[in-house]
Amino acid sequence: MAAPASPAPPSARFAALDAWRGVCALAVVLFHLNAGTHGHRWLNNGYVAVDFFFVLSGFVIASAYQGRINALAEAARYAVRRVGRLFPLHLAVLGVYLLLEIHRGLDHPGLGFTGTRTWPAFWLDVFLLQGFGAQQLSWNEPAWSISVELWSNMALALLALATRRALPWVCASIAGLLAWALISPPPLPLSQSQVDHLASAVTCMMDFSLGVAAFGLHQFARRRGWSPHGALEWPALGLALVVFAFAPALPNLSTSLAFGLIVSLFAFETGPVSRALRRPVPQALGTTSYSIYLTHSLYTLATFNLIKQAGLALHQPWLLDSEGRDLLILGGPWAMDAAALACLAVVITSSRLTYRWIEDPARLAINRWSNRIGRRAA
Repeated sequence: MAAPASPAPPSARFAALDAWRGVCALAVVLFHLNAGTHGHRWLNNGYVAVDFFFVLSGFVIASAYQGRINALAEAARYAVRRVGRLFPLHLAVLGVYLLLEIHRGLDHPGLGFTGTRTWPAFWLDVFLLQGFGAQQLSWNEPAWSISVELWSNMALALLALATRRALPWVCASIAGLLAWALISPPPLPLSQSQVDHLASAVTCMMDFSLGVAAFGLHQFARRRGWSPHGALEWPALGLALVVFAFAPALPNLSTSLAFGLIVSLFAFETGPVSRALRRPVPQALGTTSYSIYLTHSLYTLATFNLIKQAGLALHQPWLLDSEGRDLLILGGPWAMDAAALACLAVVITSSRLTYRWIEDPARLAINRWSNRIGRRAA
């Protein structure tokens, strides 16, 4: 064991975990691009980064708010801040998709607002309600998980009011119940597609609850001076790579448990990997991870269309059906490596701009407004 560490304060910032958020955001970008790069085997399971996001989110939000939500005014401030964190950029990106759909309708009369981008689906997306039903993958597809995130955050406020310091242990019980529901799902009068979408949402809520419980264990360890040896970060990193490489072959729920362990370990920031993650570039990726995640579908769609046009112009094969997904193959792995790097460069650069001009100013303004809640009563 390493030297004892003092407990982190409730508002402590976990820099290494922030950087992990950025790494996972990039993994999701490359998963959705689905180019036949040299690393395609590892990136083909990038969807599991969403599980990592939710475990990490539960951990970090619990660290910031556990013990601080003791009255309705505090719960209201928390709720307003979460809305201010998630909604402004979501609405901005949804506005871009709306303009694109209007343009499609003008260019191709009769095709606008059809398929997954209908008006009913649009209004579900506006209020982030799409994550639990048949319209889950509509308009800006990655936003479905933000929908689940928002309502998981709201549920946490109610749980914090009701349970106070017992919150982590209550969330551990909730995670167990949700895991049981996933293993032995009750019969529901839903189509298989609806069941699959609901299972995705339940998995994310389980991951979030697991993250809150992991923070409780982390604080328990810190209070007793327990701290893992820094060298354990290397096998933890290896475990993350194994999960990304072999996720479909792993037993049910093992992915969530593995990510819970990884998050708990890196929260101590005792090893060389954490030191690397605290460097400026990983930290910058972590800061803009929400912008990367929420805006990247615009750029992967643009990259897909550019490769399509190039393939048609060159009369070269550019697309392959691989495990039910469209795999970009124009020019072979080296060309796809270059395309993936170019797409990442555009996503990262544009995300710095959306963070600076939309996400962060809106968040700070709404946070300032939230501080007024409860003042009159006080």
